Amino acid sequence: MGTRFHITLEDSQYAFLTDQSERLSVSVAELIRRAIDSTFALNTKRRTPGVELSVGVWRRPDAAVVGRRPGLRLGR
Repeated sequence: MGTRFHITLEDSQYAFLTDQSERLSVSVAELIRRAIDSTFALNTKRRTPGVELSVGVWRRPDAAVVGRRPGLRLGR
């Protein structure tokens, strides 16, 4: 169980935190905990922010050349 405490934020700070909490679907308290962890290096699990994207493009297989890549000639 954690410890509860009270802080006073400026209106702009509170507006920023509530906007971010809605955008990220996490509580304001979680945002504050994450900020403390990253600022003071308390979190031993390092997370790298980012997005992973994988893209693949394939040609539609032709019934006449199934099992062979187009343009690949073997033995000639």
